[in-house]
Amino acid sequence: MDWHREHGILPELVFVLAQLQAFFPLYAELSGGAAVTAMDPGLIAQHVELLEERDPEYASFFCAVLFEYMPFLRHTGRWSGTDERHQVLHDVLYHGILNEDISPAGWPRTQAGSSRQASRRSA
Repeated sequence: MDWHREHGILPELVFVLAQLQAFFPLYAELSGGAAVTAMDPGLIAQHVELLEERDPEYASFFCAVLFEYMPFLRHTGRWSGTDERHQVLHDVLYHGILNEDISPAGWPRTQAGSSRQASRRSA
């Protein structure tokens, strides 16, 4: 897989592919069938926040997998979202790798994510 060799940040391709295979059906379910070639940064940010609550190390790995997949989508012409969406998703994943705040500034969030943030602040 040339894209992994060129853009990979994780050592083992087999783990990257297994993670992508597991995530794509989940993303389709979470997004109501939206294409994984134009992933919603707000939805990804919410998913990463949930992962971080349970297992920050896994959340970082998950972000690294998608982060290295993004150049493949862009460079092969398979990315079907806007340039802005690509950049915001790139930023979400980058900060997610580092377990930093991954809320995409200025990007719409769903009600579930907003209420979870409010409950975190009040705790």
